[in-house]
Amino acid sequence: MATRATWAPPATRGLGGALRGGIAVAAALLALAATVRPARAAAETTVRVERVRPVPEKRPTLRFLRENRDFLRAALDRTRERTLGAGAAAAIDPRFLAYRELVAEATAAQDSVGGIAAADEKRDLLRSVTELGALESELDQLDRLLGAQRDRLRVLQGDFTGDQRTALAIVVSGAPGSGAAPLAQIVITLDDGTAFAVPLTAEQNEALRLGGAVQVFHGYVEPRSQVLAIALGGRDSDDLGFVTLDPARDRLTMLRLDVSGVRPDQGVAGLRATTWLNDTRVP
Repeated sequence: MATRATWAPPATRGLGGALRGGIAVAAALLALAATVRPARAAAETTVRVERVRPVPEKRPTLRFLRENRDFLRAALDRTRERTLGAGAAAAIDPRFLAYRELVAEATAAQDSVGGIAAADEKRDLLRSVTELGALESELDQLDRLLGAQRDRLRVLQGDFTGDQRTALAIVVSGAPGSGAAPLAQIVITLDDGTAFAVPLTAEQNEALRLGGAVQVFHGYVEPRSQVLAIALGGRDSDDLGFVTLDPARDRLTMLRLDVSGVRPDQGVAGLRATTWLNDTRVP
């Protein structure tokens, strides 16, 4: 769900009111900086804002191999085997080593179930109490195999379908340049097509003009490369900017949109964007 945060200076009168207002403004700016900046200083990275949605290239590796086929063949012809000294090897995740054991156990369990089924087909009737006892043992074995299979599935489910906490927060800072009207609303469209139209009040525009910031979105996103569409008008506005992000898994990615470069003749082309990861660790 999208949320918003804003700050506006208190009204002051007279010299004493101006001093009290200045102290209140400084305290409010410090509190606002603590909410929209990471808990620990981090370097900001410039993100390109494009006017046209980027189209991912299909099969770039195959095209590269086809265009450089002669070169690759010549390089393979010159390949010679040689012995290298011992090098430092990185540690392998023990879970990857355990996956082979899980597959081997699942294959062995499948063979055991197939053998038991074949034995049941060949058995015409139970001739003695001994055969009844053997059948009960086989049923117990099937129950143990099913329990082991459930444990293996639980391990895989914990590794690949855990509780993901990848989040994105978007804040707006700066005020439109000379001649540009104050922002009436900003529309954020996520990569899955979900759009959030956030109206901006006069108090929020005043806070932007005085150096504050307004949070327009904070929610969970998928940890993959995705494209966000930014519109400084309504939902049907043709003046769109596109930002490509790759949110880190289980981290809070901060995206700041600086609208101080927006001009009437440029529109969203004057928008500047920076991103960083929120670090909540104590230094």
